[in-house]
Amino acid sequence: MSGIAGEPLVFQVGPVHAGLRAETFLALKLPCISRTRLKRNIMSGQARVNGHRLATSTRLQAGDRLEVHWRDEPTPPVELEVLYEDPRLLAVNKPAGLPIHPSGGRRRGSVIQSVRQAFRAQIERSLEAGDPSFYPSLVHRLDLFSSGIVLIAKDRAALVAMHRLLASGGLDKRYLALVRGRVSPRQGRIEAPIGRDEHSLVAVKRCVRPDGLPAVTEYEVLEELQGHTLLAVHPLTGRQHQIRVHLAWRGHPLWGDLLYPDETLFLRYAANGYRLDPSLPPWHGLHAQSVRFHHPADGRELELEAPLPEDLARLIAELRQGF
Repeated sequence: MSGIAGEPLVFQVGPVHAGLRAETFLALKLPCISRTRLKRNIMSGQARVNGHRLATSTRLQAGDRLEVHWRDEPTPPVELEVLYEDPRLLAVNKPAGLPIHPSGGRRRGSVIQSVRQAFRAQIERSLEAGDPSFYPSLVHRLDLFSSGIVLIAKDRAALVAMHRLLASGGLDKRYLALVRGRVSPRQGRIEAPIGRDEHSLVAVKRCVRPDGLPAVTEYEVLEELQGHTLLAVHPLTGRQHQIRVHLAWRGHPLWGDLLYPDETLFLRYAANGYRLDPSLPPWHGLHAQSVRFHHPADGRELELEAPLPEDLARLIAELRQGF
């Protein structure tokens, strides 16, 4: 591969890659680039094979020469804190503000792109050995402005096993949530179905609605602070934005949440090209603190923990002093 600013990236297709679709080949070669962006470049004519325009479905042949042009430079991978690693699984500490995967109008690096970039050589070696199963993939997701543990399966078998654990409730996740107001009772269970908020201008916004999917969240008060409460939260189901929706529905939205219950701040953020106003923090009060499960390979119990981010720890300390 070659390429410098203003010049195309050039790839030569070897025998091991013959027969792959162009999009798949480029995704393997450029794991730090989103599939959406790759498709956009191919469909706009910025990717060519042997001097001819390329389609995403084009099947490549050994000896083909690909050239890929970019409107802007690819985003470099992000260095992630590794909390745990073995041959099958990886756990990283996602900082708030870093996307779990490319989405919306954000072209920044993401967790999964950076992980695949780090394992790029191993992905290539596995493919050359005729085994395409090694391809790090997300076990679960975290919202953009949440922080904490993210689990990644390194191969397809581990991914399938971890998804089965998730579906059966075998992945015990604990979050720390800093919410507004004083929460009562001090320990409780929120059981309320969640679905699309059809009255919202934000496509991803969810709400409690009778015809939604079943959702259950348990919580416990850890500490009362000035105007806020620190909770330990255990989601027993995995609906999108579940913790944020349930807590806001109970009248205790997360500190710093741009979307729940009032979406005005999120609309301003989106209208600004998904760039935050300097007055807004690049995080909200939700941290995936720990996860406990039995390893799919040998059955041993693992309990992993991510340290509290400095900004959130500092805010909690300030609220504690003012109480």
